[in-house]
Amino acid sequence: MNTKEKIVAAALEVYNREGIRTVTTRQIAQEMGISAGNLHYHFKHTEDIIFTIFEELQRDYDEMVVLFDQKDATFQELLQEFTEGSYLLINKYKFIFANFVEICTWIPAIGDAYRTLVARREERFISLFEHYSKLGMFRQDIPIAILKGFVRQIFIISDFWYSSFAVLGGRFESDALEDYRQTIEVAFYPYLI
Repeated sequence: MNTKEKIVAAALEVYNREGIRTVTTRQIAQEMGISAGNLHYHFKHTEDIIFTIFEELQRDYDEMVVLFDQKDATFQELLQEFTEGSYLLINKYKFIFANFVEICTWIPAIGDAYRTLVARREERFISLFEHYSKLGMFRQDIPIAILKGFVRQIFIISDFWYSSFAVLGGRFESDALEDYRQTIEVAFYPYLI
C-alpha cells in the first residue's frame, strides 16, 4: 500500500469514528504519524480525500453489482446477497451515508458523480428485474414508469437508510443489519412472485 492509499485508509477510519465536522487533514496526518506537509503533497484539500473515498465506494459498489451478473441464482438469493453486500458498504463508508446531503453540498463533484452512478444503476436494476421477470421470480405486470420509481425507492433506501436508522435510535450492529434486511425485504415484497 503506497502513502496515498494509506492516507485514504486512515482518513476513512477517522471520518467513520469522528464524523466530518471536526476532522482536519492535520488530524489525519497525526493519526498516521506523518507530517501535514507529507499528507498535503498527496491531497491538497480535505475535499480531495473525501472525493477519493467516494470513488472507492463507487468502485466497491460496482464490483458487488458485477458479481450478481455472473451468478445463476434465484432472485431471493440475489436479493439476500445485495442486502448483505450493500449493508457491508454502508458500514465500511458510514460517514458518507451519515452525512451524504451535506457532503454533496460541500463537494459538488460528489453530487455530480452520484447522479451519474444512479443513472447507471437504474439501467442495470431494470434489466435485472426484467431478466428475473422472464424467469417467473419477479412480477411481469409492472409498467416501466412504476419500475423506474421502484428502482429509485431502492436507491433511497440503500443510500439513506443509515441516517434514518441512526436518527430513530438504532445502536447495535446486529440490530442494524436486521433492520436493513427487513427494510429491503418490505420494499421488494409486492414485486416478488
